[in-house]
Amino acid sequence: MNERPPSRLEWPPAVLPDPDPEWAEYVAWLDRESAAGRDPEPMIWAGEQDEAESAWPTLPSFDQGEEADVLPPGALLAGLTDQAVRDLGRLADSELIGVLQATRRQIAREQYKQVLVTAEYGRRRRDAFQDALNRGVPAGCAPGGFPGEELAMELVTTRAEAGRRIDDALDLTSRLPQTLAGMAAGQIDEDRAGWIALYTRELCEADAARAEEILAADAPDLRADQLARKAAAMEMKLAPEAVRARSERAKRTGQRVEARREPSGNASLSGREMDTADVMASKAHIDALAMKLRAGGLPGPLGTLRVLALADLTQGRDPLDRLTARDSAPPESADAPDPDGWPGWGGGCDDPEDIDGDDSADAPAGSARPADPPSAPGRVPQPMPALINLIVPAGTLLGWSNVPAMAGAWSLLEADETRTTVSAAASHPRTRWCVTLTATDGTALAHACARGQHPRLLSDLEPQPPPARLAALLRRLSPTFTLIASDACDHAQAEDQYAPSRRLKHLVRARSATCDAPGCQAQAVCADLDQTLPWPDGPTEQCNLAPRCRTHHRAKQAPDWRVEQPVPGLTRWTLPSGRTHVTTATRYDC
Repeated sequence: MNERPPSRLEWPPAVLPDPDPEWAEYVAWLDRESAAGRDPEPMIWAGEQDEAESAWPTLPSFDQGEEADVLPPGALLAGLTDQAVRDLGRLADSELIGVLQATRRQIAREQYKQVLVTAEYGRRRRDAFQDALNRGVPAGCAPGGFPGEELAMELVTTRAEAGRRIDDALDLTSRLPQTLAGMAAGQIDEDRAGWIALYTRELCEADAARAEEILAADAPDLRADQLARKAAAMEMKLAPEAVRARSERAKRTGQRVEARREPSGNASLSGREMDTADVMASKAHIDALAMKLRAGGLPGPLGTLRVLALADLTQGRDPLDRLTARDSAPPESADAPDPDGWPGWGGGCDDPEDIDGDDSADAPAGSARPADPPSAPGRVPQPMPALINLIVPAGTLLGWSNVPAMAGAWSLLEADETRTTVSAAASHPRTRWCVTLTATDGTALAHACARGQHPRLLSDLEPQPPPARLAALLRRLSPTFTLIASDACDHAQAEDQYAPSRRLKHLVRARSATCDAPGCQAQAVCADLDQTLPWPDGPTEQCNLAPRCRTHHRAKQAPDWRVEQPVPGLTRWTLPSGRTHVTTATRYDC
């Protein structure tokens, strides 16, 4: 029988040096004050001098290798770090790092506690679900079937992140004792432990034990990405069939093109879960096009030229047509700056073998970055149908506000970008226009839709005062508004059918722009329109309908979940734990 080797990381730790009695008295007092909810002030000890500076007992040093620097996580270390941050000016640089490291040990210890709690929660839900299946209950009607969705609501995180936490916690407490001990000792944080859990999950017990012995010992000295790469390499070596199976499963279920917002305010576009060979081939093709654009005289660093090529390829244009357009344009001034020779930025990548080079890669961490080179001149996008929801505040569109617009659920658009995007959408016949009037608190009051090309939608509006601009815009769209139910429902829009009409869908989705489950940001336009009280007992009308993504729609139907909608747009979710969460109608920024 294979046995796991003994852990190299022990918890509880070895016996600590006893603090002096006076310090022990202070720590006990500090614990009592904290437990009572008070912020302890400096304690003046009897018989000492009156000056507060001399009243404190001497703190252990956080200098490298000293007592506090090697102290394991616990109440004593927490008290020492609390006191150290009260007067950081008296600490030497080495002691500052010691305090920083000490707080990291404390965080890892707290994450260890979270793992224990999450694992117990996951086991309870798993056992309840399995017991129901053993009794013949269909999976969709079995209690315990949505643990990730429940935990996501409580932790205000994504369902994927909550599910990952549960999986990792179950593995750490059942199969990875050395990694769990490292967390308890403050040596391995949650991020590193998660990579170990992921890449040992498909291994047999004996291989997982051998891999964990190496990974848990190395984890404290490796960056998280370095540990992840090492763990992945060990998995490929020990279980290549499992790696291939996981890759194929991810391609079947997770392939997608993903758009998201960059922290800078720009956006990104990526293909996820692609074949590695396809990614390499696509990247090589884009690189080659970028090199041709550069060789043809198109200005800009290679990174910018790659993005131009990608945008053209994904919008049905030939990137090399840019060279023809450039040749037919008037010559630029000889005094114009060359982006590749921008002062303080460095030249571009001239060596094809170094095509992924980054001129700023060698800049010291934390140093001031040189000014960015001038960006390429903007261009007006081609006419496009607004097939994703663009939520555009009227003030931003018409020029008297800077409230950002929303592009789907993933991007914010600043004012100029908003007007450019709307102008492009206005030139396409497939764009559908909807207008939602909001109250002073941002909730929806009324909604209407229009269709068709409006190429002059924004022209000749700005010289007028804001109210006249808005009135002119509405006249051009010619919408007919319908009231949205809020505090009460007059049943005016009730329909005697299971599936709501397009008009009723629009009213509900204007009221609630996202899934009404706590923390869920799935767009209402992509969600189910669900009757809170099931049809035919519940009517098809605004006071009983709400947008719910498919997963939360299914969770709501499970026997250990309860959902109520006492007034239109206000939903009370009662989770299997008995905890309740209330969501309300969307409040738009305007």
